[in-house]
Amino acid sequence: MRILFLIGLLCGMVLAAQSNNTVNLENSLSLKNEAISSIQRKEQYFDMYLNEYDDIQTRDNVFQIAGSFFNIESHKSNYLLPITYDFIKHEERQNAEVAFQISFKKDIIYNFFGLQETVGMAYTQRSWWQLYKHSSPFRETNYLPEIYVGMPWYNNKSLVKNYRFGFLHESNGQPEGGSRSWNRLYLDIMLQYKGVFINPRVWYRIPEKADDDDNSDILDYMGYGDLTIIYPYKEHLFKLLIRNNFDFSENRYAAQFDWTFSLWKDGLFGLVQYFDGYGESLIDYNTKTRRIGIGLAISR
Repeated sequence: MRILFLIGLLCGMVLAAQSNNTVNLENSLSLKNEAISSIQRKEQYFDMYLNEYDDIQTRDNVFQIAGSFFNIESHKSNYLLPITYDFIKHEERQNAEVAFQISFKKDIIYNFFGLQETVGMAYTQRSWWQLYKHSSPFRETNYLPEIYVGMPWYNNKSLVKNYRFGFLHESNGQPEGGSRSWNRLYLDIMLQYKGVFINPRVWYRIPEKADDDDNSDILDYMGYGDLTIIYPYKEHLFKLLIRNNFDFSENRYAAQFDWTFSLWKDGLFGLVQYFDGYGESLIDYNTKTRRIGIGLAISR
């Protein structure tokens, strides 16, 4: 049953990838017009980013990062890693497990204040599944709903391309004893230097009452921001996320490297992911992990 469920997830990802580029003929005319308008805005928006690329294949590859379906778009990467392996031994769990992420967003208001701003909501869910252990428990699931406001930078020739600020909640939904949660306000900026995208992000943790705070020292491990560097090349996308608490007496860090590459032209990608450091999941925010995984992605 476990293997059948995993095969079902894989098949679902393939079907989602195939349907990602199709249009339902039964959609209403208003929905079609809304989708076309969204695509036109997206093309104009991404033209700012792609002005450094001469290679058409690379340009098309970058544009696929923001693929949409029924005007609901991928937010972060959507992937399934049927096999991951943590090189650090932890009690009461196997080193090998399944990991997957679901992430999407929906733009709600566009240009309400005449500033070309976009107000939207997003949801991301990350899960770690001990499939290869007896009874196959889900070891940890993190839920990340957020609301954001994004604005383009008005000078297209500038290093800065856009910026976004928002509110992000993160929790694992576990009962007392294993419960973890925190709330953040964040600001991130997208920069482009030639063919490289640089995305620094800083956050402010919203304080909680001491009695309600189940991870009061989380900033000691997660720091106050992160940096993502993205380099697309033809059918490949290389992404590096770096995080550090900048406390040199008790330094904690995290680095995650993702390599995605096209498998077919219908939007299905291979993914190799490596993580080293703290904060991979909320339950392990204060525990070091060194994990590698391989699998499939339908967005990057």
